Amino acid sequence: MKVAAPVKPVNPPASGSKETPKRRTKSKMGCRTCKTRRVKCDERKPACQRCISTGRVCDGYGIWGGGGNAYGSAERAVNTLMSQMDRKVPSGSKALNAKTPAALPGLNQQEYLAFDFFRTRTATKIPGVFGSDFWDTLVLQLSIGEPAVLHAVVALAATHRRAIALGHARRPSLSSNANIAHMDSDEILALQQFNKAVAHLRFKKKDKQSLRVTLVVCIVFTCIELTKGEIGPSQAHFQSGLKLLQEIQPEGFNAAPTIQPQSESVDERLAEAFIRLNIHSSIMGEGPDRTRMTTAHNMPSMEYSAPLLFDSVSLARRHLDRLTQEIHGLSAEARRLALSCDDLPNRLVLDQQRLQRSAESWLHTFLLSLPRMEASEPEGQESQRVTLGVPLLLLHHSMISIMVATCLRRGDETVFDSHTAGFEAIMQQAINLWSKIARYMPFTLPTGKPDHLSFTVDMGFIPPLYFTAFRCRVPRLRRLAIQLLVSAPHREGIWDGVVTAAIARRIMEMEEGDFYTNADIRFAELSPFSESIIEPSLPPDDVPHVPNANRINYVNVMLPERGTGDNVLLVCKQYRQAENEEKGEWKSTTVELDVTACTPDGRGMHCIECSW
Repeated sequence: MKVAAPVKPVNPPASGSKETPKRRTKSKMGCRTCKTRRVKCDERKPACQRCISTGRVCDGYGIWGGGGNAYGSAERAVNTLMSQMDRKVPSGSKALNAKTPAALPGLNQQEYLAFDFFRTRTATKIPGVFGSDFWDTLVLQLSIGEPAVLHAVVALAATHRRAIALGHARRPSLSSNANIAHMDSDEILALQQFNKAVAHLRFKKKDKQSLRVTLVVCIVFTCIELTKGEIGPSQAHFQSGLKLLQEIQPEGFNAAPTIQPQSESVDERLAEAFIRLNIHSSIMGEGPDRTRMTTAHNMPSMEYSAPLLFDSVSLARRHLDRLTQEIHGLSAEARRLALSCDDLPNRLVLDQQRLQRSAESWLHTFLLSLPRMEASEPEGQESQRVTLGVPLLLLHHSMISIMVATCLRRGDETVFDSHTAGFEAIMQQAINLWSKIARYMPFTLPTGKPDHLSFTVDMGFIPPLYFTAFRCRVPRLRRLAIQLLVSAPHREGIWDGVVTAAIARRIMEMEEGDFYTNADIRFAELSPFSESIIEPSLPPDDVPHVPNANRINYVNVMLPERGTGDNVLLVCKQYRQAENEEKGEWKSTTVELDVTACTPDGRGMHCIECSW
């Protein structure tokens, strides 16, 4: 492998030299990386050749690069309008898939091997249990004729392969500030391919294909950062993509797509990929100014109509995704109105009732469809869509059923106390799913961690467990949820099991305080979950719940950006109302947590600072 020679350092003039350095006018047009390094930038766009040739990430010129918008900015795309996108992928078109060899000219051996790794490993691993037309077909097809996509997926493959080689270390960093001499070959390859992908991105006004390529690369870049554990930069990529989608949606891009049994639309696949990533970040409430995907609750309300039967588990999942997206949208609007102390309009109540009926309709159809879905899946590895997919969908349905029933609660957190049976169901479903995964994924790495469980952008059991640990105030169930999170040896999108467990534990400690200590109630120390160590516990009614005044209503998880350290900020909102007052007020608490101190038992993530 050829590696560019490092730039030789400029020796300072000898001591006592009388030579006066010539005064030079500093250029203000160079990229941020060259300015930081204090070297001359060749000012090539979108990424300077000086950075690319040395394996560095070019941080760009304010429009390109910058750790979150390397694929361009919304300003460049504001005029890239889209008419109704009805372009279909021809069924007979030349396309790559996981079973056909790739014949891609222009790749050297190292790049080709990485692409083959993407085709056979990464593209099948990232989508998770259900698979994805976006990864299975669209990305591989675009790799043939779009260099930006090709180099992006090679960078993703190199990043994925390196993560496996490192034994899924907690935060394997590919920072552009790292010394290139100490980088391994996959790290160098990932950096170089990332820069090549950026260099090949080209915007053309009113060019649908150009926009599609940009959005595909945006998602691939998001997954690169997620694979590295760089959650903040991954969200920056994703949010920029959402902003671009938001600007072109009025011209016909459908972010809440119609659901067809066999959809071949390029834009259906793009929308599906964005919706799945958006659902991940919605529960975490990441950031104060997140761009949100347009959902059906922003549009004229329509009654959900489930088919008579679901033909496949994947189709059932797409319907559930649509409902989940709508419920998150309704919850976000209700939260905004509650925090601004505005009255909730009656239309939100009607939307809530409509979505509750929709969730019930989905479950009814899903249960009736089980025999057909089982028959539709071939035997062998594909049957995991039934073996694991069915309980996973039921787990998420249990979660969104509680979400939609409580989304208009305003400041009353006690509404969750009437859903103890639902939280019990979530925990039982999660434990059963845990057992199935342990049996279904027998292969492990030398480190002892399952390769199959390292990273996926698809749904898993982490969001329902976090939701339970946050919203359920039954001590036994809450601690069991945290135990399961502590034991999760993988990431699902932005969700890291151990870090999420520590966040949930911190929220629990803030709410409970010394409430149970004063009541002389003791709980066992939290430890990683194992089915063999579950012991009989007191029934929920035998232990009092923390009072409403102690409870946290909303939490925004502020993830670190690259270069700003590893601290996570929790912005907690609590509703305080005196007995004799008609209305209360919102109090805000900011908690700073050190992610690097997090240990598998969830205890290492300590509070650095709390401020009211």
